[in-house]
Amino acid sequence: MLLGVALLVGLQVRLWFSDVGMLARRGLLDRLAEQQAHSDELETRNAQLQREVVALKSGLSAVEARARSELGMVKQGETFYLVTPK
Repeated sequence: MLLGVALLVGLQVRLWFSDVGMLARRGLLDRLAEQQAHSDELETRNAQLQREVVALKSGLSAVEARARSELGMVKQGETFYLVTPK
């Protein structure tokens, strides 16, 4: 009887606390969920960058819009006004 109880306790300890036990499994599942979320974010970002590359290759309007927003470029004959908040 005592041997059976000791065996049962030993198996339970291994089931829950070993490096292949239930607690380790839970930790791995948590890490997997974090990695999947990170991967989803990167896929979204890559899709956005791909759309931007296609737009920049397809015509000058995307290049002009980017030059205006990022570099502050102005066409000849235009007047630039800078409005600052109070």
